[in-house]
Amino acid sequence: MTSARYYRRLIDIFISYKKKRTLLPYPPLRLWVEPTSHCTLRCVMCPNKELAEEDKGFMDLGLFQKVIDEAAGFAHDVHLYHRGEALLHPQFFEMARYAHQAGLKTELHTNATVLDEEKARALIASGLDDISFSFDGYDKESYESIRINGSFEKTVGNILRFLEIKKELKSKTPVAILELIDFPDLYSRIDPAAKKAFLDRFKGLPLDRLIVKEMHNWAGEVGGLKTSRHFSPCTFLWQALIVLWDGTVLPCTQDFFGYYKLGNVRDAALVQIWNNERAVRLREKMVGRDIRDLETCSKCDRVRRKQFFGVPREYLWKFLFNKMS
Repeated sequence: MTSARYYRRLIDIFISYKKKRTLLPYPPLRLWVEPTSHCTLRCVMCPNKELAEEDKGFMDLGLFQKVIDEAAGFAHDVHLYHRGEALLHPQFFEMARYAHQAGLKTELHTNATVLDEEKARALIASGLDDISFSFDGYDKESYESIRINGSFEKTVGNILRFLEIKKELKSKTPVAILELIDFPDLYSRIDPAAKKAFLDRFKGLPLDRLIVKEMHNWAGEVGGLKTSRHFSPCTFLWQALIVLWDGTVLPCTQDFFGYYKLGNVRDAALVQIWNNERAVRLREKMVGRDIRDLETCSKCDRVRRKQFFGVPREYLWKFLFNKMS
């Protein structure tokens, strides 16, 4: 998708969002496609550890290709992850390459625990556009207290080696991002010297951005709901769809356990699901602030975050500057 088409679609999204349209005249701009829901860690802030065994699996390559073939006609970017560690999928690199060759902007969010040298080289060769390393803490104690089952030194080593290989190959992609969640109580106790020593390890390496994100409550699955006078309809319903490993389509990444299923890509095309009866009804309830009976939305703190011109601030800047991480 060209930049001109991207921004034209943004204008369409903004107009429909502000006018509270529920039957949308355009297809989704963004997709999350889940290669697997299995994970290597049991992080304190992530509900994956509560996922039932029957909800764990790996996406069939043929199903993935069906989704990408459809998305290539209308989507701008595809996030090749959701609830699990995508690098556990034995055909992940083929998936990333297929999506890239379809003309979609591709992004991986990984905890880097299984990112060995072979995988690092395969990722760079796949044409992946962005890679975001999900990492918390600046030292062994803080990291391993959050990322249960993770090894601080091993994971840092994996990330550093990836960046070294990227530098050796003189590759501009994937854009590399180190992403941490803001744990105020924990980070306030960390020695500033330890933080500096950690960040110094990345000097001279092609790490493009460091992002510290605000904690969210996974729609009530982790932590409570902060009260706020702010309310803005969930932007996901006007711009994105999520496809789980088994083909189930969800409206939002926060619906971790699939309480509000819109359909399945095995039975219908994405563009049909996008404006089907369940999707339109969900948007109607959202703009009407009638979300009390919605298991996910009623507990989610993202609809209560601060706004700018009626749009949640954290999403507005990402859209305007095409920073989709």
